[in-house]
Amino acid sequence: MAFAWVRPQSQQWIEAQGNSEVNAVQADQAAALLRSDYERWSRWGLGVASFLGTSAGAVTVGLAADAVTQSFTAFTTAEQLLVAGIAVVGLLLASASSIVLVRLWRTGRRLVRASIWWMKLPYTRWGRRRHAAGWIEARTVNFEPTIYARIATGSLAFLAGIFGLSMLFAPAEVRGDFTGMVTAFAVVGTLGISCGLGQIGGVMGIVSGVSERDPLWVRIRSAFQRS
Repeated sequence: MAFAWVRPQSQQWIEAQGNSEVNAVQADQAAALLRSDYERWSRWGLGVASFLGTSAGAVTVGLAADAVTQSFTAFTTAEQLLVAGIAVVGLLLASASSIVLVRLWRTGRRLVRASIWWMKLPYTRWGRRRHAAGWIEARTVNFEPTIYARIATGSLAFLAGIFGLSMLFAPAEVRGDFTGMVTAFAVVGTLGISCGLGQIGGVMGIVSGVSERDPLWVRIRSAFQRS
């Protein structure tokens, strides 16, 4: 079965936001469907693979660039063609993987925003009563496997981002003449920060929607809004 960025059933509920003819039960079903679509393991796995692919491609191009600038003329014609071929493969891998990452981010943002809207709707439109169990649900959602996996990989992406960008500030004797690799690490660093923000932002969106069930949080939020 082909991978779907957004399932057709989810697309219907994304487009149905603002529909005044739905009821609370349908809103719950829509929220659950959208969450399950966003939290698919296939989306997470594709994102991890694309992150690794982009990083590997960037490093490959960096290595090839350093080989060209430092000793390309000393290579034989066959070796020069090999280096050029490796650089092209790395560039294609990085480009294709980055396109996938952008597509995952854009479709994931649509799914998360729609799921938040449907999760909050029964409370904002029909005044559904909030219970103490909502306080627990808002705090345990982070430990659901699909959410926890995104927190873990988002944190690791942040660490990779910090490490990559730190190479820009490393002493000259550490960086040496490897300008290509330093640039590659900077690309990986920027990618890591971006992917970390994307994953953690999605998790925070889901938690925000679930927190609408929490009576304590809603009271605190209302107090700040009034002030």
